[in-house]
Amino acid sequence: MRRNSKSNKLWRIVLILFFALLIIVGTSIISSRNSLAKINLREVEYIEIIARKTDVMKTIKNSKEIKDIAGSLNKLRGKKTSPDSSVDAVNYVNVYLVTGKKIEFVKGGQTIRVNNTWYYLNRRNSEIIDKIIDKYNVY
Repeated sequence: MRRNSKSNKLWRIVLILFFALLIIVGTSIISSRNSLAKINLREVEYIEIIARKTDVMKTIKNSKEIKDIAGSLNKLRGKKTSPDSSVDAVNYVNVYLVTGKKIEFVKGGQTIRVNNTWYYLNRRNSEIIDKIIDKYNVY
């Protein structure tokens, strides 16, 4: 009788661990589905931030600041949409890679263009670009 009780406890633990692993893998797949861009830190050469409202541009080459900005940009999530032409102030964050390619983030209002594809951002994701521009004194 004792042996059966121990095997039942072990079976429950294995079952709980399996479902926990399944939940972790499932949420990571779902969260990466709406990701706008995947920036590899090793490939970033420098970042340009341009605030069109004040016509100020700043180039960032410091690795700590690049890591901070790229981490924030990797968190951006959105849904595909059509361009918003009613926006007057547009902000740019350009990520230049070692390979010579450029990932361009053009934010205006609640929409953002990433390499010629427009996305709608919720309030939290929209504030990420604004915080980057505020943090690096581009206004």
